Amino acid sequence: MKKILSLVMALALILGCMSVPAMAADKQITLRVEVFDRSIAGLNIEDCMQLRYVQEHFGDPNGIKVEFVPVSRWDEGEILTTQLAGQTAPDICVTYNGALINQYIDMGGLLQLDEYIAEYGQNIKEFLGENLLGYGAFDTDEDGVKEQYTIPARRISVANQGAFIRADWLKALNKEVPTNFEEFEAYLYAAKEANLGGQMTIPFSYAIFKSNPMFGLRHYINMFVDFSKVSEEDWVAYKDNPEMLPGAKEWFKKMNQWVHDGIVYENYAVDTDGTLSDTYMTQGYMGYFLQQWDQPWRTDKNYQTEMAKNVEGAEWIPVNCFNNQYSGKTLHDKYDAAGLSVFVPGWVKEETAIAAIKYLDWMCQPENMFVLQNGVEGVNYLAVNEDGIPVQQQANDAVPDEYKMHAGDVCFMANGLYFGSDEKNAAAASLSFPGYEKQAAQSMVYSLTDAWTQLSFTVAIEAATDYQATVISKQNELIAQTLSCDPADFDKVWDEYIQAILDSGAKEMIDAYRQAYKDGNWRGSFPEF
Repeated sequence: MKKILSLVMALALILGCMSVPAMAADKQITLRVEVFDRSIAGLNIEDCMQLRYVQEHFGDPNGIKVEFVPVSRWDEGEILTTQLAGQTAPDICVTYNGALINQYIDMGGLLQLDEYIAEYGQNIKEFLGENLLGYGAFDTDEDGVKEQYTIPARRISVANQGAFIRADWLKALNKEVPTNFEEFEAYLYAAKEANLGGQMTIPFSYAIFKSNPMFGLRHYINMFVDFSKVSEEDWVAYKDNPEMLPGAKEWFKKMNQWVHDGIVYENYAVDTDGTLSDTYMTQGYMGYFLQQWDQPWRTDKNYQTEMAKNVEGAEWIPVNCFNNQYSGKTLHDKYDAAGLSVFVPGWVKEETAIAAIKYLDWMCQPENMFVLQNGVEGVNYLAVNEDGIPVQQQANDAVPDEYKMHAGDVCFMANGLYFGSDEKNAAAASLSFPGYEKQAAQSMVYSLTDAWTQLSFTVAIEAATDYQATVISKQNELIAQTLSCDPADFDKVWDEYIQAILDSGAKEMIDAYRQAYKDGNWRGSFPEF
């Protein structure tokens, strides 16, 4: 079946790239653009301020009707996979799912973009630069020549995850901010003992992220890994299986203990979309969580503002206490400069492909990026400072529905606010959180401390295409079962599910990643332990 689909995709690609004709100026076409939907109250992605601006300033002058196609951010991999299989995906797709990209490149399902970018993408090339654009080029036929199949968005900040603790709970316990894991664990148990969140006290917030179950856990796993026993090659080989690194088991055993002691959120295995945990967070029941470095103050889920409405004096502050048990370093993973992947499906018609690249190129122009990211002066922000950076920014719930927005989901060519220079970008980052500038700045510093760059590959890894979905499924089972089992049975359950992960295709993926390392087809870094 895979070979047949590959042939179909390849034929569509060949037919679609035979020529790149000029677009007829008098013929309106429809360009469908994927936009992440984060369920922001009052925001209608299909009829928002940003879309109206796009239509007026890009669509109408070019004879193009632009439509935004909402896709749930938290299920985007599954949804996009289904849409691609049924050829119902938007004309411009975006994803963080690297396995999906590799799979469809391998099948010939993505449109080769070299000619289109050369003709219509000068601003794309200027904004990204040659090196970053190269992250979207792949040598599919192994002839030494790479072709452009995706356009990587540009990460303005490479900071990734942040850890947050309740300042008001620390004060109530007469404790300082933890500086190591032992102090952190003591805080968790003290908070539970004191019922600081009432009868619903949840000291440690955690829920399985089913589409990438090791994403958050890796931060904790790295505390227990003895890196003197891990080579750079091993680090790459176990890229998607950090649970198999030496020492990783100890973290899961610790969480098993916490589950049975009532420290961990009890619905961790079923609340995979975060609906309940978000509610509990804003009600003030939780004492710690790990998400994006700026998550407490974001406009899409402003945990700080919403929690403070319900609990007087409640405050989230950053914490950096997950020290490696051997080196003492607080290891963090940071993004590489390439953000999410932007691509055009292989069956898209030539005139639509031209429209797609023109739109992405238009988005990369500074004046357009500014509006898409910041909105309308006097509504979304009240003024600009001497550097041209918007100030007195208004939260989404403070503006009329027709002006509600989410910058990153629409202006996706920049993962983060862009103002033309690193200095201005950094200054703007702190201004984005009025009243919490110091906390946000500290969180960013922590997230870049002892940081290593996430791993990726410069070639498609067929084993990942074939097996990653089943491996992820088994990893979800490993987490659910090892955290909930009787502590006396932990070792037995652990061995059973580790073997199940290996049998589901992880062994093939590990071997393939190891070969990619030996061939030099990888990017990223090994932690300096």
